[in-house]
Amino acid sequence: MKSIVACIFALFTFMTLNGAELPEQEGQLISHRLKMSFSIDELKDLWKSKQIPKFIAPLNYGIDIYEVVYAAPWVDGTMIQASGLYFLPQMKPGEQLPVAVYHHGTQLTRDRMPILQDAQKGVSIGLAADGFITLMPDYYGIGKSDVRHLYQHAWSEAMSTIYMLYAIDELNEILGVDRKADIYLTGYSQGGHATMAAHKYLEKLAHPDYKVVASSPLSGAYDMSGAQSKVMFETYTQPFYLPYLLVTYQDAYGYFSGDIYEVFKPPYDTLIPKYMDGSKGHSAFNKVLPDVPADMLKDEYIHEFKTNPDFPILQRIEENNIYEWVPEAPVNFCYCSNDEEAAGENSVAAYNWMKENGANDVRLNNLSDVFYHNDCALFAIVETNFFFNNIRKGKLKRRKGPPFKRWLVKIYKRRTEKKILKERNEQVHQTESLRAKTQE
Repeated sequence: MKSIVACIFALFTFMTLNGAELPEQEGQLISHRLKMSFSIDELKDLWKSKQIPKFIAPLNYGIDIYEVVYAAPWVDGTMIQASGLYFLPQMKPGEQLPVAVYHHGTQLTRDRMPILQDAQKGVSIGLAADGFITLMPDYYGIGKSDVRHLYQHAWSEAMSTIYMLYAIDELNEILGVDRKADIYLTGYSQGGHATMAAHKYLEKLAHPDYKVVASSPLSGAYDMSGAQSKVMFETYTQPFYLPYLLVTYQDAYGYFSGDIYEVFKPPYDTLIPKYMDGSKGHSAFNKVLPDVPADMLKDEYIHEFKTNPDFPILQRIEENNIYEWVPEAPVNFCYCSNDEEAAGENSVAAYNWMKENGANDVRLNNLSDVFYHNDCALFAIVETNFFFNNIRKGKLKRRKGPPFKRWLVKIYKRRTEKKILKERNEQVHQTESLRAKTQE
């Protein structure tokens, strides 16, 4: 029998993470459409209906929300269609504001959630209402894009941001909007990974009109081949991440010479393709997968992953680790140590590597030892808001927000942690009681 790698895998023929140069930035905007607008009073009513405390997201501007469709490069050098949402503060004539980019978390379906039903779009609304011209790229393969999404693929994440910035500048000329060159980057979960990618490539671009002032990556899987790969061999809440990664990396790299679904054991080899067209959500996908992600792969591939450093998929994953570079602008890592989806060790590994290799301003914030992945998000966003506004106001040494707001957040967090612990204890008690009755 031939070597598995030699028999199954070929050298990838597509562009790698480091392989593309940026074409001219002009002419990327394809279309734009105003979707909705809010006055400050309407935003106050919205915040009240969503029970969002005012100290979490100040409301200083009304906003207009546009859908933007633009051209961006694909992995083979051709241009494709991508899209995103643009949250534009209702500015005074002649006023200039900085730019913020919010990168959203993992999404399996192609369609966006409605704006007012999606908490992550609420983050972008909050940033814009606080005085940031805000972009929210869909990423390749989501929204109005015409390809399949490349999951946790650093180069395409960065390009979706950079080319949306180009398109927004064209739209700003149409709308008569001016902006500062300052760019603030953030995002949660996959958005944390995308934030790091955008920061790295924008600094590599070194264009004076696109100056990264700060980034705040939140609960991301930056160390994919290290800290994050461990979850593949444990009971995991989101097993669909593994096939999502393997299948879409085939689109990016062409590393598998046959049918990519051959790496999966029956019945997963025939089940997984049904969920990869972007029409179904991750909850349904997870229900057909094993609790331990590695259990869906054939044994020979698990063996290669563990023992062969030249295993092509391992090499591609290593290429998309997104922390082994030294940022010039401040970086504010936020995470929760009890995160069951994006292991906190990702943030620790990224922080340690950057500090050890000469980064001047990198911060590490463990926000809670209690919160799970979704619980952590709100407080990561609050920390980011404080961080960005401190830098915007020239208070570089202040790590937290204003004392009174910091005190409010601390109280709110303690109450939330207490509530979550109580709920978990009740769940444990119910499970134990059910088990005891079953044994009787």
